[in-house]
Amino acid sequence: MTLRDQEITKIRPVIAFGEIPQPLAQFQEILRQVLKLQNPILLKVAIHYLENKYKGFLKRDAPIKNELLHQTLKKDIAFKKLLFGLVIGLFTEEETELYLLNEQEINKRLVEFIFKRISDQIIT
Repeated sequence: MTLRDQEITKIRPVIAFGEIPQPLAQFQEILRQVLKLQNPILLKVAIHYLENKYKGFLKRDAPIKNELLHQTLKKDIAFKKLLFGLVIGLFTEEETELYLLNEQEINKRLVEFIFKRISDQIIT
């Protein structure tokens, strides 16, 4: 493990998980740790992006905000890649290799996690 990997692992929040036998299920827990660490940044970037794209986004009704967030994550590739980059940048080298081998499956999970995390915090 490189010094960078050690430092990244050290700053992640500790989340206790039980026995997880499958590699992708284990990786899901890594995603949760990184998302928890990056939460304030993800939230600020998402709000900034959504406010610029949909003027007055935060003042809209909850169902409309929910739908706009969902559609933006689904269709706006630039937005999605921006959020992915905030997460992927905090993977270790080994995690990055696993991510690249399973990119499509992990990206599906990542979109779901990001949507849930952001919507729970900005859609009230």
